[in-house]
Amino acid sequence: MRRAIYVAYLFACAIVLPALAQELPHPATSQSGMASGTAHAAVKDAQHRPITAGGFVEGAPVIFTDITHAAGLDKFHHRSGSLEKTTILDTPGSGVALLDYDNDGWLDIYLVNGSTVPALKGKEPAPRAMLLHNNHDGTFTDVTEKAGVANERWGFGVAVADYDNDGWPDLYVTNFGKNRLYHNNHDGTFTDVAEKAGVALGGWSTGPTWGDYDHDGRLDLFVPGYIKFDVDNPPGSPQSGIPPSACQFRGARVFCGPRGLPGEPDHLFHNNGDGTFTDVSLKAGVSDPYGYYGFASVFVDADDDGWLDLVVANDSVPSYFYRNRGDGTFADESFMSGFALSGEGRTQADMGIGVGVIKA
Repeated sequence: MRRAIYVAYLFACAIVLPALAQELPHPATSQSGMASGTAHAAVKDAQHRPITAGGFVEGAPVIFTDITHAAGLDKFHHRSGSLEKTTILDTPGSGVALLDYDNDGWLDIYLVNGSTVPALKGKEPAPRAMLLHNNHDGTFTDVTEKAGVANERWGFGVAVADYDNDGWPDLYVTNFGKNRLYHNNHDGTFTDVAEKAGVALGGWSTGPTWGDYDHDGRLDLFVPGYIKFDVDNPPGSPQSGIPPSACQFRGARVFCGPRGLPGEPDHLFHNNGDGTFTDVSLKAGVSDPYGYYGFASVFVDADDDGWLDLVVANDSVPSYFYRNRGDGTFADESFMSGFALSGEGRTQADMGIGVGVIKA
């Protein structure tokens, strides 16, 4: 078996979706021009087989129903900076995690929230993350306050793992500012132990990943960094020192970045087995010496040698593929593997990673 790694970038949607809309038949519409909601004929392939979400099933088109309100999920409202989106900090969204935090056999939902500059400066209430408990009947209950996982920082990413091998899932949340490591207390509550564990960092962290890269039976933590950002002197302000070219696109004024801005380094934390971690980024060879703009990461055994490799999706610059040498270090094979750039040899705005298995 081989593992295929895919990266996602936002601007693809503007190109692909209109093309698909021209090729696929349009569903029936009401006189107002809106979809009527009635059943439509199945879209078929060249062999006249209905195309469904699960593949090809004769005569069985798949229909989805929006149950957000019925499930109680629409009580969560995501915030991400100002409506004007004047800086790059305002633009990215935040992560979500599915986890069975109370070990009742049902997946619960943790939704990370963003923030605003006034909230960071204490001028308005900070937006809160939300933990939704699965009620086993298709509905969810907000248990954020009881669980103690509101975050109330400018959140971006989240990764779930039982880092201390106690049988209960824990949460690592990345932020603009210090990150959080929420340790599961086994009673429906969590305690933020990031400072004690040595993984709080600071700056701007994005999509983390857990994995036992050195085969010691303990999960280690990788945290990519995005850009260095000063709220009081944002890029483009007179005090920022950022050149005007970083704030233009084809002659039009836009928010600055990421190109032209200084990047945050990446961090690999080795699990010491006592509730603490050691930063081994430099020793392992994954510290991001070029200052690339990390957005997402994943540990995956890409070459089936039994050792977890590391993949990092970077925004607007080459992405990283690190092959695990099996001795605590990684070899940067980003360009050799063909992962660093697109098929045309260009950088991409990589913002997500998907991993799948290909059976030969």
